[in-house]
Amino acid sequence: MIRRSYDVALAVVAVPTDPSSIEQGRRLAIIRGCYDGCHGKGVSGAVFTDDLWLGRQVAPELTQVFAGQTDAELERTIRHGVRPNGMSTWIMPSSMFHHLSDEDFGRIVAFIRSLPPGQGPATEVWIGPGWRLDLLRNRFLPMAEEIRRDAPWYSQSDRAGEHARGRYLALTVCSECHGMNLSGAADGTAPDLTIAAAYPEADFAHLMKTGVALGGRELGLMALVARERFSLLTQSEVGDLHRYLRARALARQTE
Repeated sequence: MIRRSYDVALAVVAVPTDPSSIEQGRRLAIIRGCYDGCHGKGVSGAVFTDDLWLGRQVAPELTQVFAGQTDAELERTIRHGVRPNGMSTWIMPSSMFHHLSDEDFGRIVAFIRSLPPGQGPATEVWIGPGWRLDLLRNRFLPMAEEIRRDAPWYSQSDRAGEHARGRYLALTVCSECHGMNLSGAADGTAPDLTIAAAYPEADFAHLMKTGVALGGRELGLMALVARERFSLLTQSEVGDLHRYLRARALARQTE
């Protein structure tokens, strides 16, 4: 499973070069955790996991990765979880990035390509015995395999309807922690997002900017992510996301 090769065709996605698109790419990269997130300060790289039981995973310095891949190879790596050697990525939430629009993907790539070259760590992946055991139990999947499992649930071309933008934001912002079906993490660390139905619009906006829930509760990781990433969502984006999550919750109640 670890060494499996995946056959995904290269796809050309337009990458803009104008300053406005690059600046928008910076905002999108922060919101999705590409910049000042999992890859350390900026995109300088960071050790993600270093444990004898789980293994060692290093999130690489991204300017080096981008310099070594074409735009089409980056599209396959980021949106399909397949590296240039055909093997799967690990940890990186490609199942979330799989649903990025061509426009947003192109802007993020444009921004990272505009950054000066760095000298941070390269990609490092060692799957420890604990994760190997979870692989055998189907509790943990290579990203390319996870996308194969999840992608049929949501078509990238399905962007029509009243709540299209809110749904798009939920899939490409919230699903990293709450799962591609938004039903929460299996280990209970993130709830089903039907909980959003309990939030009036103003309280939901406050939650997304500060990570502070109803009753003044601070939500740990959500608080950190909200302040560093989600605070860059526009008022309009937060409103669309809230309306979609409320509609989803109401639909679930009537099933």
